[in-house]
Amino acid sequence: MRFVMTLAALLVASAVQSAEQDKAKSALEAIESNRGGRHWVEQETAPPKSPADSLNAIQIEPGYQISLFAAEPLVRDPVAICFDKHGDMYAVEYGDYPIGREDEGDPLSKIVMLEDSDGDGVADRRHVFADKLDFAHSMMAYKGGLLVGAKTKVLFLKDTDGDHVADVQETLFHGFTPAHPQMQIGNPRWGIDNWVYLNYGPGKVTSKADPDSSIDLPRKDFRFHPQTMEFEADSGMGQFGNTVDRWGHRFYCTNRNPIITTFLAPSVLARNPFHIVSAPYYDVAPSGGQSQVFPLVAMKSNYLSHAGTHTSACGTTAYTGDLGDESFRNSVFVCEPIGHLVTRSIVDTDSLKFTAKRAQQKSDFVASADTWFRPSSLATGPDGALYLADMYRLWVEHPKFLPPEIAAKLDWRAGDDRGRIYRIVPAGSNTRPFTPPQSDADCVDLLADGNGWRQFLGQRLLVEQQATDQTARVRSLLTSQSPTTRLHALWTLDGLSALTPSDIRQMSSDANVHCRVAAATLAGDMTDDDTVQDALNSLAGDPSPRVRFQVALSLAANDSPQATATLTQLARRDGHDSAFADGLLTSLRQRSGAVLVGLIADGSFREQGNAGKLELVRRLAAIVGARGDQTELRTVFELLGSDGDENWWRAAAIAGIGDGLPRYRGERGRMTLPSLIAKPPAELSDSIVALKAVFDRSGDIALDPEQAVADRVAAIELMAYQPFDAATIMFAELLSSEQPVQIQSACLEALQRNGSAGAAQIVLDRWPELGPSVRGTAIAFLLRRTESTRLTLDAMSEGKMNPSALSIDQRVRLLKHSDEQLRDQATKLFGGVVSPNRQKVAKDYESALAMSADAAHGKQVFTRVCASCHRISGEGHETGPDLTDVRNRSKPALLYDILDPNAKVEPRFTSYSILTAEGSVFTGLIESETSEAVILKMAEGKTKAIGRAEIDQMKASDVSLMPEGIEKDITLQQMADLLAFLKDR
Repeated sequence: MRFVMTLAALLVASAVQSAEQDKAKSALEAIESNRGGRHWVEQETAPPKSPADSLNAIQIEPGYQISLFAAEPLVRDPVAICFDKHGDMYAVEYGDYPIGREDEGDPLSKIVMLEDSDGDGVADRRHVFADKLDFAHSMMAYKGGLLVGAKTKVLFLKDTDGDHVADVQETLFHGFTPAHPQMQIGNPRWGIDNWVYLNYGPGKVTSKADPDSSIDLPRKDFRFHPQTMEFEADSGMGQFGNTVDRWGHRFYCTNRNPIITTFLAPSVLARNPFHIVSAPYYDVAPSGGQSQVFPLVAMKSNYLSHAGTHTSACGTTAYTGDLGDESFRNSVFVCEPIGHLVTRSIVDTDSLKFTAKRAQQKSDFVASADTWFRPSSLATGPDGALYLADMYRLWVEHPKFLPPEIAAKLDWRAGDDRGRIYRIVPAGSNTRPFTPPQSDADCVDLLADGNGWRQFLGQRLLVEQQATDQTARVRSLLTSQSPTTRLHALWTLDGLSALTPSDIRQMSSDANVHCRVAAATLAGDMTDDDTVQDALNSLAGDPSPRVRFQVALSLAANDSPQATATLTQLARRDGHDSAFADGLLTSLRQRSGAVLVGLIADGSFREQGNAGKLELVRRLAAIVGARGDQTELRTVFELLGSDGDENWWRAAAIAGIGDGLPRYRGERGRMTLPSLIAKPPAELSDSIVALKAVFDRSGDIALDPEQAVADRVAAIELMAYQPFDAATIMFAELLSSEQPVQIQSACLEALQRNGSAGAAQIVLDRWPELGPSVRGTAIAFLLRRTESTRLTLDAMSEGKMNPSALSIDQRVRLLKHSDEQLRDQATKLFGGVVSPNRQKVAKDYESALAMSADAAHGKQVFTRVCASCHRISGEGHETGPDLTDVRNRSKPALLYDILDPNAKVEPRFTSYSILTAEGSVFTGLIESETSEAVILKMAEGKTKAIGRAEIDQMKASDVSLMPEGIEKDITLQQMADLLAFLKDR
């Protein structure tokens, strides 16, 4: 099934060729015939295959075997599989997909139990465990029954009388807001930390444990604690795909992002509201246009072409069995139902951030030539085999993603009487029969099993049953030869509330990095035990960055001098890594200044700066500024006056404070560094003297050509926070043509931060002397304020500045400016408003389709016009959509997409304009946002963090970030060349 595809369209080759060769069609007609399913809706579809024939149509990676475990009539529409403590298989039949019940009938989703009663590896009995479930699409075994995700609810179903039919149905949580049948609460998984994690949990949610209250949850994933029923949002937002690997790492997916993981949980981020983290999760595997797949048949979808890449990634599953080689046991599988295939990636967890590489570079794990084959999810079985659910439908797109006239032509039920489940094993593997546990002691034995599914089962059952009488036996497994056994034993003890300081100390010296990470994690809850804290401090010297990172997180609750010293040690060793610093700084809410002082006290640290050190110092100081504590500010200001002539860290510290102060929300009201210098409170008046001395010295360094460029850049940064009148002459000098590009760039950045109205005139006066590499920055600065925009247009009108310096998007925004005078002035300069008749424009450019073209010249056009916001094959900037896969789109379709970009604006590419309290305007895409700040992604891949206290107004645009009117920058021949580059490279 198509689990969550927004903008995805594959042009079938014959339709593309026909569209491009049909001279009778207009460009618009040709393009429209290749949009929204129109290119394939009238095509004849192949008939469904028998289970045996469909199996024969499957190709699987060499070294693996696939067999049929179940098919209709035993199973229909299977989208998810799980196994209970007895080893019995359950499958969700998603009969409601995609349009739900007809008229006023009952819901159509079911859960069935499938039996292999004779042990021949093929199911032969079916029991309807539960039916009439409303859009139920996922489940896990839980407390003797099943936990089920069903549209707006999390249900608990249980059979208490042994007839394989659920006679208990309880709603544990309700109030979730589904986006559509492909994106709703579901995919519950037991985490190694004994919490249950689910995908997509927004809504006003109420728990059965507290029916009289509800909590508003954001558009993120969801988790709850089975013992306390506490629940909360989790970082990230998966769609249909959620898994936990043998080491306890959780992975999930969205349609274009096949493997994602959480980096920092919301509870961790909340510890330091003065620290901004733009992305608490990240892609483990290549995503978007880089997520290649290799289908055996054409991929049919709706809008923009995603052919040859993941467009419907779902069912992300980490293999936890004990079969195959090490690479197989570290594999994560992802279904791609639009491509009729399954990918296999090998995940590397050695580094701080995980990475995944394809098992095969040019082919997939499973791929089928049967166009009804729709893999949806996988599951590791008790026997160690991998089981694959095939919904087996003709169409898996959702009607809401197709034009109504196209959706009306499709038989959305075609195939709802069919479905298959496959069993996959490495060739030559000997699976072991599963003996269900009969006692708590048997569950302890499962922890020592080599099969990860069985280990998780043992842990879950022991924790669910709170089998505290097994504590001693579980603890004995901490010395097992198997690292996964030691890991599960440790977390089981935690789930039984039986963990001791001795257990933590023992595991902190474990040979396995995953066990040491777990020990460091759990040590954070024992801040009152000195021996545990000693063990945690010792792990700060661990050879693994993952262990050191967890130490940094776990020391958050320990405010002792030793903990601060350890955090300083970690900052010194690893703080140059921005990802490591993201986590470290969450533990420094009230001691960023102390860590900064500790770093600068180290002569080897302060002796020579680099980009990583400079950014770390700046971020530490920004927290100090945003917090606004006068004692801490005084400490940092006094540090500036300490011995030593290194300027880089002083500049970075002052710049950081300057960044942080506008985000201060305390009782003293709005603050900026210039205002603080001008009128310091009594507590800071003395220490401000040292800061002023740094300013004075920095001015000399900034202008001195004999100084190192890096030191000059650091010095120029401080000029942003000085009174403008005192720095005017220096700004003008630093923008002169004699200055290196790095100096000009730093000066422009300082002018932007300074925010003075007079800054624009300096830039305009020096415009002829600015090199091409800094002109883009200069233009963006000039257009941020109404008054500076007016000065810029005046300069263009007077011939002092060529209007061609403005990009097409900048011109369009001026032509649509809210200020009538500016709009009129722009109209005179740029030749009138952009034509609203995009069809006519496309018609005018139709001849470009038949022209001889040069792809090499087209690459130059792309670099000049498109690369600031688009990436293709790794080149350019990914502010807007990645264009790597547009080669699968017809040239007429590409032409219309270029000339009419507002025909459809994907929500995540909606442009926002932010007006700051100082009067600056920033335009871009919202990359992420927190309660404290908005992270804006702008052209050329640049990002800007804007504290909410700095925002005066934020407004969404109803048009694409890519504006109409690009024809003003591209001739017919250049358009032909550009199309050749995009299509034929």
